[in-house]
This record gives sequence, C-alpha cells and structure tokens, in this order.
Amino acid sequence: MRYFTAADLVETLYRGLADNSVGRVIDNLLRHDLVIIDEVGFAPLDDTGAQLLFRFVAAAYERRALAIGSHWPFDQWGRFLPEHTTAVSLLDRLLHHSVVVVTEGESFRMKQARTRTGTRSAKK
Repeated sequence: MRYFTAADLVETLYRGLADNSVGRVIDNLLRHDLVIIDEVGFAPLDDTGAQLLFRFVAAAYERRALAIGSHWPFDQWGRFLPEHTTAVSLLDRLLHHSVVVVTEGESFRMKQARTRTGTRSAKK
C-alpha cells in the first residue's frame, strides 16, 4: 500500500517528467496493490499536473486498486482540473469499477477539537 496527497503524487510525477523517467516512476508506484490518493482537488492542478495525474490513473486502470479522497462532488471536478476532457476521462476510469462512499456530517478533526475545547472549558 502507498499513500500520497494528490499534490505529492503530482510532484513525484513532475520529477519523473523532468528526468524523462515518468514511465518508470509510474511503474514503480503501481507495484503496490493499493495506492491511496488523498486531498484530490485541495489545490488546483495546472494542465501538465492534470495530464500526469490522468496518466497515472490510466496506467492503474484495471491493474491496481486506487482509493481517492476528495471533498468535491464529481460534477465539480472541472473546478480544479483545467480541461473538461481530462476531468471526464479521469472520472470515467476512476468510476468504472468503483465503490463510491459518500460521507456527510461533521469532520472528525473538528469534532475532536470541539471536544477538547469543551473539556478544557468545563475544567475551568
């Protein structure tokens, strides 16, 4: 298993692009049975970053398990991916054999912080 934030994965792929080893980088990452990509959409990607992410997802398609974490609903992925075609193609591959889990409600971190704050206030 391997965990990345989307920004870290794209940065890793950019380094591979710079030294013409991006294909080898992708192959090495796909040796893991599961690759988790978190914080997708946290920061917008430029055109090259989006294409590198697509290249990675396309290489993993039907070969390896990907887990994607994002706060964005699928119909809004065009907000952080510069090309509509890239967003559609990326989602096409991600969703084909996927199990989508949508969570709602309060963030665990926010709930934990509120509990700590409430506990401190009660002790004073």
